[in-house]
Amino acid sequence: FAAGIAIGLGATMLVPSIVSRRIGFDFARPASALAIWSGHLMAAVLLAVTTALLIWIPTRIAGAMPLWKDLFASADLSRSWPLLAAGGLLVLFSVSHAVTLMFRSRSSLLAVDAALALATWFGVSVAVGRLPNIFAQAAISRIAVFLAIAAAVALLAAGYASLARGRTEIRTAHRALSLVLWTVIGASVIAANGYSWWVMSARPADIKNALWVVPAATGPWVEVGGSARGSQATFLYDATTGRSTRTVTVDWRGPVFSPNGKRAAWIRADAHGGPFPMWTWRLDDPKAQPAPTRILLNRYPSLLQLSADGSRLATMENEILSIHDLASDTTLTSARIPTADRQAVRGLFDGNDRFRIYRSDAVTFEILELDVRTRTLANVGRIPGLDDLRYFVTDPTGSRVIAVDGPSRRLRLYDGRTGEFLATLADGPAQGRWPGFLSSGRIVVTERTAEGLRLLLFGASGEKTTPIPLPPGFHAAAGGEVRAGLLVVGIADKKFDYASWLVDLDASSVRKIADGLRPVRALWWPVDVGSDATRLFYGPGQRSLVYLDALTGERKVLL
Repeated sequence: FAAGIAIGLGATMLVPSIVSRRIGFDFARPASALAIWSGHLMAAVLLAVTTALLIWIPTRIAGAMPLWKDLFASADLSRSWPLLAAGGLLVLFSVSHAVTLMFRSRSSLLAVDAALALATWFGVSVAVGRLPNIFAQAAISRIAVFLAIAAAVALLAAGYASLARGRTEIRTAHRALSLVLWTVIGASVIAANGYSWWVMSARPADIKNALWVVPAATGPWVEVGGSARGSQATFLYDATTGRSTRTVTVDWRGPVFSPNGKRAAWIRADAHGGPFPMWTWRLDDPKAQPAPTRILLNRYPSLLQLSADGSRLATMENEILSIHDLASDTTLTSARIPTADRQAVRGLFDGNDRFRIYRSDAVTFEILELDVRTRTLANVGRIPGLDDLRYFVTDPTGSRVIAVDGPSRRLRLYDGRTGEFLATLADGPAQGRWPGFLSSGRIVVTERTAEGLRLLLFGASGEKTTPIPLPPGFHAAAGGEVRAGLLVVGIADKKFDYASWLVDLDASSVRKIADGLRPVRALWWPVDVGSDATRLFYGPGQRSLVYLDALTGERKVLL
């Protein structure tokens, strides 16, 4: 009711007086344009609020909930809702006044107003559409608040200008109103576009907190992400030269690296929906630029994987697994892979013409293979006897799988192609076990038990060796091998303050190399021995990316 009263009064209090020139009596008193405009604004708010109270007070006495509990979920807004409501009524009055004045003037300027309104809508759409809708909520909220305040100021100022300049001439009032209104709104839309451009022009160095890094298996390239200029930002970044590009992606859906580190691929997020083009970048060519391919997906893929040489791409969307050739931008074959509730799918290329899929949930683990040449999908193996599978890791070729299951975090080694059981790596209770594969084929496990932290080392087939005790701590995270047999391990205390250590796997010795640093790790498979990723570390609080050569002691902050 309050809103309706404000709109009705905005259309009937001033504009009819200007049209009939009765407002000349107010100016003859004499009364200033500011006094007339502000007086009508206050009168309209008072009438609207009084009318609303006449309705609301009896319903409140009868037991209705307080008004703000229906309108606002935020406690901060519930305390300030009277001011917001009063401001809203002023804006509604001004909008109604402006629209009524434009139409009652019967001027050709109305067509210009319509064109400028359309241009404003387009400008706001461009400003907001430039931002990734899911990950730039803070920036979008700032633009929305800024434009709302700018529009309110423009409407109030334009209403005053229509009286100060127009007085008793309706068309002069229209011209004055339009000039002020569209000047202020146009400037604010330009400013909003400038802000959104500034947000999207962020570089890796602009990341301020929550930095995360995913390295390629070999080479200097990494995926870095974090909060930058009010938006979550993801970049492909060359840790050697500083070359980078922003990749507007969604969740885990890219970018992904080819195992040889020479190509990256990703699906670019789009708030308007699909189809989504696949983007790729030749990382080994200094002159290459990111470019879209002709491969289109109807929705964001749940699986995205490049072959070893980067020439083939596997995607999965809506239970359809497809293999694409990036040289010709064609889809070579597809197959439906049904997934039950809570089943996850991961996969990797075995050569260029075979793709292996691991479909799993808490108790089932199936191995399937899609042959590109014959276009056939076969169920080639399964792992039975799982008890609450937590996660699994594979070696780079997919020939072996380590499954972590059960409340005790039991580790068992299987053949990655058939699911054949090979060995039990650890079966006793532990508070944490994190396995991984080394370049030599050996298996390394960081473990925390009641006795403390230690590192377990196994042969390629699961043969046990003597455990290596680690320094006291709460959590251990293995990084990469800076040289064959020399493994970097990060150890954290209960506050998750890290120190990095260099473990000689052959001599069973441990040496501290840095305080406050934690090694950067790949997600599911190891990085190559001595690759750039083995020299990358998170700084204190995961707020920086640091280069540290454990062998020479060279150290510098990259980001």
